[in-house]
Amino acid sequence: MKRKPNYLKHVLQWGVLAAIVVTVLWSTFADKAVDVEKYCPFGGLQAFGTYVVNNSLACSMSMLQIMMGLVLAVGVILFSKLFCGYLCPVGTVGEAMGRVGKKLHVQVEIRPGSIADRALRVVKYVLLFTILYNTLSSSELFCKQLDPYYAVATGFKGEIVLWMSITSLVLLLLGGFVVKMFWCKYICPLGAASNIFKFTWLLLAAAVVAWILGLTGVEGSWPWIIGATCLAAYLIEMIKLRSCTFPLMYVVRDAEACNGCGLCTKKCPYGIRVQDLGKVKHVDCTMCGQCISSCSQDALQFNGRRSLRWVPGILTVVLFAIALWLGNTLELPTIDEKWGDYEKVENLTTYEMQGLQTVKCYGSSKAFSAKMQTVPGVYGVKTYVRHHGVEILYDPAKTDTVKIQEAIFTPTMRKYAMPTADVPTLRVLQLGVEGLHDRMDMVYFGMVLQKIEGIYGFTSEFACPVAVTVYTDPSVTITEKQMAEAIDARELIIPMKEGEKTIPMHTVLKSFEWAGEVSREEFAQVMFREIEEMNGRFVANQEKWGDDAAFPKAVYEMEFPSIEKPLIRRTFPYFKSFLSCQDGITSLDFVLRDTVPVMRLHYVKSMWDDARIWKEIFQAEKWTLRMADGTFQESAPRLKFTVEGHTVEEPAAAAATK
Repeated sequence: MKRKPNYLKHVLQWGVLAAIVVTVLWSTFADKAVDVEKYCPFGGLQAFGTYVVNNSLACSMSMLQIMMGLVLAVGVILFSKLFCGYLCPVGTVGEAMGRVGKKLHVQVEIRPGSIADRALRVVKYVLLFTILYNTLSSSELFCKQLDPYYAVATGFKGEIVLWMSITSLVLLLLGGFVVKMFWCKYICPLGAASNIFKFTWLLLAAAVVAWILGLTGVEGSWPWIIGATCLAAYLIEMIKLRSCTFPLMYVVRDAEACNGCGLCTKKCPYGIRVQDLGKVKHVDCTMCGQCISSCSQDALQFNGRRSLRWVPGILTVVLFAIALWLGNTLELPTIDEKWGDYEKVENLTTYEMQGLQTVKCYGSSKAFSAKMQTVPGVYGVKTYVRHHGVEILYDPAKTDTVKIQEAIFTPTMRKYAMPTADVPTLRVLQLGVEGLHDRMDMVYFGMVLQKIEGIYGFTSEFACPVAVTVYTDPSVTITEKQMAEAIDARELIIPMKEGEKTIPMHTVLKSFEWAGEVSREEFAQVMFREIEEMNGRFVANQEKWGDDAAFPKAVYEMEFPSIEKPLIRRTFPYFKSFLSCQDGITSLDFVLRDTVPVMRLHYVKSMWDDARIWKEIFQAEKWTLRMADGTFQESAPRLKFTVEGHTVEEPAAAAATK
């Protein structure tokens, strides 16, 4: 009796590969970035390991990845390596290369269980340990540097090391062409991890040891535990080539029905000698069903039951769906940090906040934690970047939620345009707005106000609700209804190069009151306050050339109105760092002249002149930057200057106008 091929396996394998190809091509032609590792279970296992060891998750590590990895582990323990047999795009390509190599008669057989076969199996465990060690040490996915799938899917533009990626790709394609399933059997680190899950008692033993060491306060033991587990798994695989109790699902051969034709062995992608086994619990088995499809005697069945023929493929889909649901439902904190004597404080309370747009990755979570550590009475922070949420652990005897909100809040001023001379006065509008928690809230709120005609700028100060002062054109009518419709909108649409970006908004207008008028010049002075904060003295240069008698100074002035733009202000510290590295430049400040910001460089007259300042500073091809640790680093210029300035011959008089 002839059996039909395992169509479900082929549909899933090639369907996944086709979906990846279409997605990558679409993102390339549409110029829209996609997360090519979004569903990567190996990335998820590394992410979970990072969370267990470091109690934190990096930006590139998502809960969806984690659930893909954990569900894969459960699936391997219970049902074998279904991901490898039905979904893995790398395995699909490796299997296809093997078929091509076989047709061209260039394949070299490495017999399962031979010395070469057992020796080569160590490579994937060495690679697994290397990847886990580097990932858990840095909280970043080290595997991206060498993953052949990631390299190809990103067009070799991702976080790769070129020689590693090319080597991996050659091993996958050329290796699979010459040796059947070369990558999967000997190189794949996920295959090594899956084998450890198959050796379930070993995995449990490693977990118990780690738990005991954690209870006894032994720190830094995880590299030894991972290394010992990888070594033990390799020894078990090399000696036995099979699992014991687990997985609970496997191929069973009916010895009485079997005629010993060996076709099952020939059709097995891994060359497992199915014809010689009663229960196929070989470490390489992926439950792909190729052996069952090839058997004309109906001698092979999953767990000895014909009714389970399609179960592995169906389970693969179900497990993927479960991982997808859990990954989009659950969330681990990106960081979970505590500090100080929190264990000695009684009645600690947790304050939860949602919608903090600033909390969007591992780096911003660490920055938020650092900020909270400066707040008296706060002892810990958890962040959840998917929902931009935080949990703050605090002592209600030392602080309260209002003080915490004030510490999180960033006072903001934003100037959209300078009124022309024919607008001598501006009307002042006072708003009370709820939902403005942090800096990014203010950025998006500024975008909302910018869309309203007649607004020149605004400032904000912390209050409950936040106090926003808006400066408006007196000839333009702005109503409370118009302002409420803009501020209370549930989302903000931002035009992007590749389309539109939708930002969820949670602001609510609570009060609206006109509060008099200010002159055009007063408005300019208000908006200039933030720029004055960018003044700076270069300490090292001041110590060398600060003596005005020995080193007479001059001031080079240039109009710099673009300093009012937020992007320029964020970049300006790099320029100040560059200036601090220039001999003879002692300080920098800003003054406001006729509502226009003017930048002033104080320099030693004998060392610089206008032409040299313009050429070597404002038109420099490279900037030398002084880093926080005292080292120096070269960088391309971050700012572009187009209007030359000039030296003011009497710096004392110029300073008097400041």
